[in-house]
Amino acid sequence: MAIHSLQHPEPATQRTLLIAGADDGQRTFLAGQLDGDGHTVYEADRAAAVIAKLSSHPVDVLILGDLEKPFAATALLRSVRASRHPRVHPGLPIITLGAGDELATLRAYESGSDHHLPAGTGYVLLRAVIATVIRRVLEETAVRHLYAGAIDVDLTAKTVTVAGTPVHVSRLEFELLAKFAGEPTRLFSKHELARCIWRGQQISHRTVDSHIARLRSRLTAAGAGQVLITRWGQGWALTTPH
Repeated sequence: MAIHSLQHPEPATQRTLLIAGADDGQRTFLAGQLDGDGHTVYEADRAAAVIAKLSSHPVDVLILGDLEKPFAATALLRSVRASRHPRVHPGLPIITLGAGDELATLRAYESGSDHHLPAGTGYVLLRAVIATVIRRVLEETAVRHLYAGAIDVDLTAKTVTVAGTPVHVSRLEFELLAKFAGEPTRLFSKHELARCIWRGQQISHRTVDSHIARLRSRLTAAGAGQVLITRWGQGWALTTPH
């Protein structure tokens, strides 16, 4: 890295970042700079460790460098965008670091990078790119968190907590809860939920009922109280419907 001694003003907003790369020196340097700017920073040096961190922490931006094998970073990026990891949001903002030639840059963008930089890019430029990506991808999209009572649905990290306690849900259960939490007192019919969540797939008559029953059980066990209230013949609402 070329820039070590410049003094930088504090960034306007602190975020949670994951720096991934096999180059220990580059990773440690970037982590130190970002930590000094007030961000929460995690590190990973292998593809499996990246997915583990993303699955267990609410990361705002992934900075993805070259990993343990050639094209491992590209493969990981494609797998995230293809929703192959249930607890990792496919829309996670990702900045890639790697070779700066046209072909490498093209591959990065085709794989789903939000912004690609040569591996030797100085910290000042990287920090500006992080701010730009956050502004474009996070702050111009829908609100990240949905709240309903003690329930917190994190749309970016795809996590659910009840009064701060993590609740483990399946991908379909998460999509159902996000749908309900967006309008917690509205009644959703079985037909509407099947159309929105299963997207035209052929499902049995009891599929929606069983998923809601399991989701209700998980939430109430975590202390959410009376949720996913049934109005017979009409549907369900997350909290007391109008």
